[in-house]
Amino acid sequence: MSMFKTMAASAILIAAAATAVEAKVSVIQSASTALAPGSSFAWAPSVGVAYGRTDPALTNEIAADRLQMATASALVSKGYRQVGSPREADLLVAYKVVLLPGREARLSGSGGCRFGFCRAPSYSLDTSQYTEGTLVLDLTERQTGRLVWRATSEKRVSGKDASPEKLRALLREMTKSLPPR
Repeated sequence: MSMFKTMAASAILIAAAATAVEAKVSVIQSASTALAPGSSFAWAPSVGVAYGRTDPALTNEIAADRLQMATASALVSKGYRQVGSPREADLLVAYKVVLLPGREARLSGSGGCRFGFCRAPSYSLDTSQYTEGTLVLDLTERQTGRLVWRATSEKRVSGKDASPEKLRALLREMTKSLPPR
């Protein structure tokens, strides 16, 4: 599997798991005429970069295609036009993916006195592992090479979250700050 497909599939995991309600989405942008509806976009020559760990259940061509389709759909719904060549585009689209292992610990205890009977306290430590995911979506002015818009989504993710519906919802949330049609 190509590195691009691996990175795109990892991004799918992050994006699919996050919805508007569940994900922490942040956006920064600068003034640019290229951010106007009707501007054109294309995938940057180097579309995605992945950091952290990968999951074979998530790194596949289907996931990569879903992420690109959801991203393009969100941009088109905001009034942007997709073109085939980066040389023809006003904006270049790229993403970064970070998948990091997380661990949560819960301490529970029992014991104490009830009805005159006492027992020694006992404690239990339960740990669970999860994956913390971040998807960064960048729009760069092709002419200047300047980053003009960035959205990030952070959330706990799992392989069960890679549905097209969840991806579309996340990308709509991430792109809602772009100028409307």
